[in-house]
This record gives sequence, C-alpha cells and structure tokens, in this order.
Amino acid sequence: MSYKELFTSPPAAFLASEKPFEEAEWAFLGVPLDITSTFRPGSRLGPIAIRQASLGLEVHGLLTGSDLSAISVCDLGDLHTTGGVAEVLERLELIAAEVIAAGKKLAVAGGEHTITLGSALGLGRAIREPPKVVVFDAHLDLREELGGRRVCHATVVRRLVEEIGPERLAVVGARVASREGLRFASEAGLLIISSREVHEVGIGRVLGRLDRVLALKGPLYVSLDLDVLDPAFAPAVQTPEPFGLTPEEVLGLLLALSRRGLAAMDVVELTPAYDHGQTALLAARLLAEVMCASRRQA
Repeated sequence: MSYKELFTSPPAAFLASEKPFEEAEWAFLGVPLDITSTFRPGSRLGPIAIRQASLGLEVHGLLTGSDLSAISVCDLGDLHTTGGVAEVLERLELIAAEVIAAGKKLAVAGGEHTITLGSALGLGRAIREPPKVVVFDAHLDLREELGGRRVCHATVVRRLVEEIGPERLAVVGARVASREGLRFASEAGLLIISSREVHEVGIGRVLGRLDRVLALKGPLYVSLDLDVLDPAFAPAVQTPEPFGLTPEEVLGLLLALSRRGLAAMDVVELTPAYDHGQTALLAARLLAEVMCASRRQA
C-alpha cells in the first residue's frame, strides 16, 4: 500500500466511511441530476451537501438509540449524469440492480425526484418482481407531462404507477396537486395520506393504512422528497409547500418502514443554496437513522 492510499481519501464520503463495497451493508450513491427542475433549481448539489453534513453528525442518538459507528456503508461516489434524462435513468437502473443483486441495501441521494424512477425500477429488476413503493412528498407528481416532458420531477409518480401498478404505491404527506393529478389518483385508486391526516391520526394509524401496500409480496422502496417536511424545518428544497410534516413524524415513519423489508431508498430535491445547511443536516441524519434501524432489525 502506498502513502497516498494510506493517508488520503476523497474530500467527502457519507459518514466519512472508507468501507469496501464487499464488506458494506449499505451502498450510498449520489445522483446530481438537475435537468427538469423548475421552481428552484440546484438539486445537483444535494449529494455533496448531504455527504458534508454527515461528517458533523454525533455518533450516538439518544432519541432512537442509534450508533452511527456501527453503520457499514460504502460510498460509491456520484453517477455520471451527462446525456439526457433517459440515459441517466438507465444507468441508475443498472447500478441499482447490480447493488441489490450483490446483497446490499441502497441509499440514493439526489438530485431531482425524477431519479426515483431509475432506482426503484432497478430494485425490481434485481429481484425480478415489482417493488412496493412509499413516496413521501408534498406533491402528487401525477401530471402526464410538464413543459413537454413525460419524464420529469412532476410526473415521476405517474410513471411509477404505470410501471408497477397503483396498488403497489402510496404517497404520504401530500397537500397539493394538479387537477389532472387528482383525477388520475381517483381513477387509479391510489392510496394518498395527506399531511393533515398524519398530524391528526398519528404514525400508528398511518402505518395501518399503509398495510394495504406493505402487506404485498416484494421488497420495499422508500422515496423521501424533502419537501414533504414543512419549510420551517427544511427550507432548502426545490418546491417548498407550507403545512408539511415535522422531522419527528418523518423519522417515526421511516424507522417503522425500515422494519418492513426496506431494500432501498432515496432522498431527493435538496437545493442547498436556500438555507445555511440545516436541510442537508436533517437529510443526513434521517438517512443515518434508517441505516441504523435496518441494521438492528437484521
């Protein structure tokens, strides 16, 4: 081993991990895709911001009993995002399938919400059956197209429904939608749990409603669009929307889902320029807590 290999490493890896892929339980992949963003672009800087924020996380979590030093994660670096959206999603699907087939769990950091289409379908490709998908999002993302694009951040859930079926997908924390999106959701019978419902009935009853999806056969994929959180807690997102979930609600739901066959997840729509690092810090902590919880469950 040379000195440069012994004493140097990339400037930021998630949780400063240098674990080889073969020894890791989790693989962390950045996807700095920001092609179809509309209101507040800049999510291509999300992966590096989450990595940098993770370096400042304290090891022991008193709220959850987590121990970050026990997390076994390999940072794969960033996906090459040159080319069009379709090409990037195909690359992501191939890598996600490869990681899952190797027996690892996958954490993807975006980037715009469009990337969920690639990584979720990659999970299905690896296990040769459609995944179950729970999407945390302020918006339904059920448009047929936006600005002439059928595949973009505002259509990603609709494209997923078309690929895996409405019975295998749920949206949690939604509070706004397009007219066509509402019509599509109603006709498809899509399970939607609003942010108000989460506030009023609590995590336990929300999980009971999600059993309709979670009880199905197949691995679980979770997509966390950070705009599901109220902007008071997560201001640096592409399309903020008031009346969102609290960090405690999101954490509680994620921890519960980590015990229900979670195989892969993403955290998307972080636009770091719009705050002083608090949204990236929250994203990094949520990811780390999920990794710890899934390890304890295993």
